Amino acid sequence: MPTALVTGASRGLGAVYAHELAERGWSVVLVARDAARLADVAERVGRATGAIVEILPADLTDPAGLAAVERRITDRDLPIELLVNNAGVETDAVFAEAPVEALTGEIDLNVTALMRLTRAAVPAMTARGRGGVLNIASFAGYLASGGNAYGASKSWVLAFSDTVAASLHGTGVTVTAVAAGRIRTDDDPQGPLWLDPRDVVRRSLDDLARGRTLSAPGWVYRALVGYLEAPRTALRLAARVAGRGRERCERLERGSGHTRPSPVPTPFRDAPAPARPLPAVAVHAVGPATPVPPVLPEEPARPAHVAAATFPAPRVSGTGPLPVVTRPAGTGAAPVRPAAARAAASATARAAVRRLPAAPRPVQQARDAATVRLAAG
Repeated sequence: MPTALVTGASRGLGAVYAHELAERGWSVVLVARDAARLADVAERVGRATGAIVEILPADLTDPAGLAAVERRITDRDLPIELLVNNAGVETDAVFAEAPVEALTGEIDLNVTALMRLTRAAVPAMTARGRGGVLNIASFAGYLASGGNAYGASKSWVLAFSDTVAASLHGTGVTVTAVAAGRIRTDDDPQGPLWLDPRDVVRRSLDDLARGRTLSAPGWVYRALVGYLEAPRTALRLAARVAGRGRERCERLERGSGHTRPSPVPTPFRDAPAPARPLPAVAVHAVGPATPVPPVLPEEPARPAHVAAATFPAPRVSGTGPLPVVTRPAGTGAAPVRPAAARAAASATARAAVRRLPAAPRPVQQARDAATVRLAAG
């Protein structure tokens, strides 16, 4: 039998959540500050449904009480499958006139306690691959009444639930925020703006089971929230699509190493470069402890069509004088002469060259005196 923990279960929506969950086959842990009223709710729920009901009196604005509830949530022997963060408080005074202690307590209960209990429940749920967190916000988070900080705290609950739900996508854990409107009591009138607490509880639990991030019970509030959430829904969808595209690129990079494979088959893309061995040349030393690596021959290897007798052996730098290269037999060519002889022959050939006379330059005829005078003015 799964177990659910409900905060603020001594009255209002908390008591209705406890009764509805017990009817659906859940064991419930009820948390509230008023121990006497909490025990009365537990007895009524247990007698009506036959479910296992556990009470845990704790003040969530007190660090000791908050730590006790966190320990119960993280208990591995009795795991919590569903967390209902229902506890909340509203300061009636105007902000400028409200006591600082009351405002601080409002933030401690509506924001800090909700965040810490969610943080305590999510890791264990993620490890099991299933679970749910139901954060009770308010329509005041969209349109807060003037003068107090209650609407700001509920607006934070909406944004916080949306952020955590996005980070848990695909883990099997669902986080749902409930934008509840006005809850009808015995003294409130009938009307579409006043919601029955049982309808709110059933609608929110059904939306949680469907995996929805936001639940707005009541057709009036559902229409208003749908209109107000349209820009955020579009941004959330765009972010999800962008995240899937980024994950796909990462998988391609990890799998093949190429984000965009070439359409032309390249079977030798990843083949190693062929190793070309160097010719074996003896290593000689310059000094007693300074080895010099072998050098490549300064002349190419002998072609296949050249005889070995007429092709000089390869020479290594610094091993001796340059060899005298002769032309192959049968060509009628004389051996290569030294550099001094080649220079003398070149000078003699230049001296024997006869220069041709230069062509005469054309001579411009002089203009007559009349033309000169007209040109001058």
